[in-house]
Amino acid sequence: MARKLPPLHLLQLFEAAGRNLSFKKAAEELFLTPSAISHQIKALEENLGIELFIRLTRGVQLTPAGKQYLGVVQKVFQTLDKGTTSLKQQFSSGSLRITTFTAMTNNIIIPNLSLFQTEYPEFVLDIDTKSQVVDLRYDDFDLALRLGDGNWPDFITEKIFDLQVTPLCSPAFAEKHKLNKISQITSIPLIHISNMPTNWHKWATKFGISNIESSSNLNLGSYDAAIQAAHQGLGLALGGIPLENFALDSGQLIRPFEEHSHFSHACYAVYRKQDKDRKDINAFLGWFRTLIEQNVDKHNHCDVEPNSL
Repeated sequence: MARKLPPLHLLQLFEAAGRNLSFKKAAEELFLTPSAISHQIKALEENLGIELFIRLTRGVQLTPAGKQYLGVVQKVFQTLDKGTTSLKQQFSSGSLRITTFTAMTNNIIIPNLSLFQTEYPEFVLDIDTKSQVVDLRYDDFDLALRLGDGNWPDFITEKIFDLQVTPLCSPAFAEKHKLNKISQITSIPLIHISNMPTNWHKWATKFGISNIESSSNLNLGSYDAAIQAAHQGLGLALGGIPLENFALDSGQLIRPFEEHSHFSHACYAVYRKQDKDRKDINAFLGWFRTLIEQNVDKHNHCDVEPNSL
């Protein structure tokens, strides 16, 4: 049986006019003229056989029927909008939008991205690095790779890997200072992260080392800047493993000591519950897990492993 519903475009005009209580504002919002809005609203009223607005000298008011119908129409549009978004997220052949942090993108994903493209040529990745953690409830991303404790109750969370913390430096720096034992950190340049000023102290204390402050310490504003400074031979930085495995494999950085500790936060994949069956998300996470599993043990040869940093 055919439904006798008003045309959708008339309902859109009505919703804008009712929400704004102004044909003029509705016209500006929808890029039409006020007279066009007025004419189309009149057509909707004739279609329904019900008056929806009271026309005043300055503006309009909703009739009781208009107020009731506005609530119905807005609920319909909200449901339609939510359903359309969900449909696109689950079945669209568009790109998989991933948000993560710079070190993850530069050190793990990009160096291996060609492997993913070869294995899954049908999926397009759109990877974005933001300084702030995005809210997947409101931001237009499908998947987040982030460090944390896994406590995101409104989402599916999958632990990908634990993070180790260990000193890293350039080969030239290690050679210059003849690095071979952890006690040497009290007399060489250390690279600090400004918003994590006690990290070196906490890390060294776990191994019974104190008095690590020196006049040659370097303070930088981010983890990425600290690692870049280590690449340049400016000092010894605390780096995350497996985040820096690519630099270790390529010889850009080395681990001069065997000691390491576990970081308190792990890497998690976070995505919406309604996306649990999305083929692109499952394909990427399956590939990513395999990649990590193949590489995570390469540099985990440490003998000393205290509690978490």
